[in-house]
Parts: sequence; structure tokens; C-alpha cells
Amino acid sequence: MNKTNFKYWQGYIGIGIFIIFNTLAMFLYPGGTILDSNTDGYHFFYNYFSNLGEWTARNGEINTVSAYLFNSSLIVFAVSYFSFFVSFIKLEMKVINNRWLNILLVFSILISILSFVFIAVFSAENGSIFLHMVFVKLAFRSLFVHSILQTYVVFKIPEFDKFLSFATFLFTIILMFFLIIMDFGPSPYASQNSLLLQVTAQKVMVASIMIYFFFQIRTALRVS
Repeated sequence: MNKTNFKYWQGYIGIGIFIIFNTLAMFLYPGGTILDSNTDGYHFFYNYFSNLGEWTARNGEINTVSAYLFNSSLIVFAVSYFSFFVSFIKLEMKVINNRWLNILLVFSILISILSFVFIAVFSAENGSIFLHMVFVKLAFRSLFVHSILQTYVVFKIPEFDKFLSFATFLFTIILMFFLIIMDFGPSPYASQNSLLLQVTAQKVMVASIMIYFFFQIRTALRVS
């Protein structure tokens, strides 16, 4: 890879760190879910990502290592994506000569990224759960606004391949369904099936963010 394009391909490092750190955190998580404190280890479809960031696991054991890994991965990924986006929007500005659209693109992703950082700062434990949920909702809502704007922009730029246009549109649809499930779906505290639905939706959403970012990097490297 061209060293001068580090501003783009460093995003692969951000994705890699997030995946590696969270995989390790899952293996090291002591146990417990929001409904059952007696489970052992991390249950992929019943434990939220945010459970990894709690300093005390749901089974009452100390969770320091997993918490550091999860919170660090979230901050690293946020910084990586912001660094990428500063350069990526310059590519878009060359074609989209709309000041207000560019301002909205920047502010919507900036709010989302800062909110994800604060998700790491305020864990989902009892003492900070309110602020944690405020920033979770703010992060994904502002990301939804950003993805709608991006859907419009990428279709307007002929240098961007059609696959990115399709990926952006699909990502926006997935994010919309995730918000619907998170806001209007059954409470994860209601039953094991409700928890399964909410946690699975979160896992699909996080995977979609990683995959979409990957294709954004690929496109930026191709057209830069």
C-alpha cells in the first residue's frame, strides 16, 4: 500500500484492532447477562458488546481486562474513522459543491463519533447506565442521519463505484431497522427471546459498520 494513502488504509488497522480486542475481551469475560447472573463466559447472542466494557461483570466478578480491551477498541476505532473521514469528505467535496450538505455530513458523523467515545467513558453499569444509553441513542441516530446524506452523495459521484452506492443504501436500511428494533422492539429485560432479538440486532449493526467502513476504505484508495 502507498504510504501517502495512510490516511485511508489506516482504517484497516482500526477495524483489525476493534475485532481483535473484542474477540479477546469475549474470551476473558467472566460471565453473566442482564437477565441471568449465573451464566459462564460471554454468550454471543445474549451479551451486549457493552457488557464487555463494564468493570464488574454481570456475575459479580471483576472484569478489568475485558473492560480495558472493549473501551480501548471503541476509542481507537472512533479515532481511526474520524481520521479517515476528514480525508474522505475532501474527495466528496471535489464533486459535491454544496456547503450546507458538507457541513451536515461533518457534524452528523462528528456527533456520532464523539457519542461512541462517550459510550466507552460511561459504561452500562448501574451508576452510569442513563448516560450510557443517552450516548448509544445519540450515536446511532446521528449515524443514521449521516448515512442518509451519504446515500445521496455517493450516488452523485461517478468516481465511486456502484457497489459502494449499493452498500451505502443497504447500510442505511439496516441501520433504520436496528433503530426500530432498539426503540420499538420488546425490552431486553422482558424475556430471553427479547434479549436474543435485541442483542442479535446489535451484533448485526456492529458487523455492518465494520463491513461498510471496509468498502469505504477500498473505494477511497481506488479513486485517490
